[in-house]
Amino acid sequence: MPKKLAITISGAVSLGSYEAGVLYEVLDAIEQHNSDPATDAGNRIEIDVLTGASAGGMTAIILAQKLLFGGGEFQGPYDNPVYNTWVKRISLDGLQNTGPDEPALHSLFSSNLITAISKEALTARYGSVPIPPAVKHPAAADSIRLGVALTNLNGVCYGRDVTPGGKFVYLEYGDQRTCLVDSTSDKLAFWEPMRQAAVACGAFPVAFRPQDIARSVQNEPDDFPDENLEPWETDPTTFTYSDGGILQNQPLGIAKNLVDLIDKHLAQQCRYYLFVSPNAKDPQANTTFRQADASYFKLIERLLGVVIGQSGFHDWITAEDMNRRVALLDARAAGLKDVILAAEIDVPALQTTASALLTLFFPNNTHTPPGATGPETLDEAKARIAAQYKTEIAALGASSAQAIAFRDAVLAFETAAGLGARDEMTIYGVTAMDTELAGAGLQAFLGFFDQDFRDHDYDVGRTHARAVLNDPALNTPGAIGPLRFTGKAIRPINKSLNGIKLGQIPAADLKQFKAGAKKRLNQMLRELGVPAAFLADVVADAVFDGVLDRATKELAPV
Repeated sequence: MPKKLAITISGAVSLGSYEAGVLYEVLDAIEQHNSDPATDAGNRIEIDVLTGASAGGMTAIILAQKLLFGGGEFQGPYDNPVYNTWVKRISLDGLQNTGPDEPALHSLFSSNLITAISKEALTARYGSVPIPPAVKHPAAADSIRLGVALTNLNGVCYGRDVTPGGKFVYLEYGDQRTCLVDSTSDKLAFWEPMRQAAVACGAFPVAFRPQDIARSVQNEPDDFPDENLEPWETDPTTFTYSDGGILQNQPLGIAKNLVDLIDKHLAQQCRYYLFVSPNAKDPQANTTFRQADASYFKLIERLLGVVIGQSGFHDWITAEDMNRRVALLDARAAGLKDVILAAEIDVPALQTTASALLTLFFPNNTHTPPGATGPETLDEAKARIAAQYKTEIAALGASSAQAIAFRDAVLAFETAAGLGARDEMTIYGVTAMDTELAGAGLQAFLGFFDQDFRDHDYDVGRTHARAVLNDPALNTPGAIGPLRFTGKAIRPINKSLNGIKLGQIPAADLKQFKAGAKKRLNQMLRELGVPAAFLADVVADAVFDGVLDRATKELAPV
């Protein structure tokens, strides 16, 4: 069985360029590894799950299509779908070139540009007659489970019964869009809804307008599985979505749920996760913020950091905590096996106790563990435990009374601990500090100002990924490596761009930004009813020059 890799890509704004560099390097390494004659079937690596939020969600959707149908588009480190999208295609000029159909009070930047890029990347393929032949990338599995985090601005209604009567009804704003991409998915009808999800996933509040998407409980049961979902008046129902990173910026949890649909909690020795994020943050990043610093500019910047930071790394931390709990269960199971073999425990009594507990835990022979996507029968759970602990059960005599008592007791331990839907996750991470990146300033919008910034961050991403891919830890027993690959040349990295601030950017870039921003502010004033165009221009110039000059000073390096 090949090794399976699930990739989660965090929100990043302009630092999608960093993530693009990481992902190119990973894909190139896996392609070389899988194509090497010395790599046998059991050591191949296949990507079968992709999840993301915000810019990472857009990248995940693009990658899913390209890995299964556009593998030939990966021509090299500086000519491939992720580089072309996040480094070459997007720009400050394009973002500020808003169309007449884009009200200034709806977005600061051009959402039409994001829509155009999404069409080029995802649906232009289906404008050709015939559609170009599908070319699968050597790093792709035969099918890919795809999921992105979304923020539902309307909210989805759920209800829970309360004692002694009545119901507690609440709205859930965290949402997702998932699907299975396989050989039947190479058609416009499949990718147009996913293109809409990509645009919505990356609709950073205020910067880009939200996106309306029709959702269906009937057609998307994996996205609305909760039995407490309140009935919708119509199905499908249209909801309005914004950036998925607002509430879930690193959706490892979505990846784990999609993995469970594939693995069924089995074959964990062949399952690995890769977490890609440019948002590791510097250790002293926010320790100096005090009351005296709380000007509008600093406070807004800090509040944005708090909102985004609160949504970040939760899934990773939860996964690491769960790993410790699963490891403890494994240790307890190993200890139980040892005392059974040493005849230090009454096996019939153990079986009686375990059976009684399982009757309690599995009423009507079913149980839905916390975090599970659906119920599991008692027989299914026993079979899963038998597979997960096959080494211990073999030592106890396969179908012997000892082995059966061990199996049922471990299942009772697991269920009591709420671990039935949990597995130990081997997670590799490729992250960066703000001080290493050119585009991290202005809440990661600074990279849009200049392609040199995005090229810098792309190459930093490649460098970090290569360091992880070459790390000796990947060559240890049970790890995903060693990988057989030779990295392609990386351009020299200009370290003077590391950690730059608004006050350091080239004068031409700043001039272009000011001109575009003033134009957008003029449009806002007119939409608000400022009567004279001249007055709007004067107000815009005065307000914006003062704000930008102050912001430039306050956001300059300390």
